[in-house]
Amino acid sequence: MRKLLFLLVTLTVLWSGYWFVGSSLIRNAVTDWIAAQSGGEMTAETAALSVAGFPNRFDLTAEGIRFANPASEIGWQAPFAQVFAMTWKPWHIIAALPPEQTVTLPGEEIAVTSEGLRASVRARPTLDVPLAMAIVETGPLSATSSEGWTHALDKAVLSMGAATGTPNAYDIAADIAGLAPDPTLLRQIAPDGALPAEVSTVRLRATATLTAPLDRHAGQTNPRLAALTLSDLGVSWGEVTLTADGTIAPDDQGLATGRINFTIANWRMVIPILVAAGTIRPQLARTAETMLEGLARQTGDPEVLKIPLTMQDGWMSFGPIPLGPAPALL
Repeated sequence: MRKLLFLLVTLTVLWSGYWFVGSSLIRNAVTDWIAAQSGGEMTAETAALSVAGFPNRFDLTAEGIRFANPASEIGWQAPFAQVFAMTWKPWHIIAALPPEQTVTLPGEEIAVTSEGLRASVRARPTLDVPLAMAIVETGPLSATSSEGWTHALDKAVLSMGAATGTPNAYDIAADIAGLAPDPTLLRQIAPDGALPAEVSTVRLRATATLTAPLDRHAGQTNPRLAALTLSDLGVSWGEVTLTADGTIAPDDQGLATGRINFTIANWRMVIPILVAAGTIRPQLARTAETMLEGLARQTGDPEVLKIPLTMQDGWMSFGPIPLGPAPALL
């Protein structure tokens, strides 16, 4: 009995020591990182920093957070943020963000309000600590800019996880429900009220292949995109439905090259969206509609358009319609 009691006391002391050493290391690492930013391009501030959760968790709470990059005028501030990890699996981290935070961009501030905004990052418990899965999810969320616009959504889940069987490949998924664009933008897109106030669903499934794995060496290996395979993109907005698949990759100059195949039902309602987004110039809207109508008739259903988005030699086109320079992927 004494041996058992001695063993229990010894294990308790060792576990307590592990927790207090671990919590001290976490607090010091975060404090040192914040202090190190004062001499760089970014500034970081916290009003208070604490670690709790003894004996089974490391619960890091930072209060009065403020990050800023004065050169780029980009910043983020929040009243608090929390990061949690179980003591027996510190490679699995969960972060919880406050219901109100502020994002600063050049010339504007964006107030973000949310319910249940949290993230989870899980690595494999090996020496290189490679990424296994990252998930961001939220309930109702809205973003209101000092420029006067407001976008909102009911629910969103975004994830990226290591793909099986392919080195340096990561499966990407996104599911968004109840996406509500700014009312002013909606009136520009559909002045006749043909589109509802919400995009009911947005679905994305893709695989990104990188030049190096996402692990603790990523700062030195600098993983870059080698290829992006879009297996499923689906958007449902009132009577408009869109699906797409295809593959793109960066060329020697880092510009996108490849092809994405789109199928759009009730495609005529998409023309004002492309005009409002600046993709098609207003004076070319009627010409573009005429060209697309000819393509749609070839499918057998004039209300269903099957058309590729092609990117080649630094340029991008939507079927026969030139859109301009291809986007940079690197």
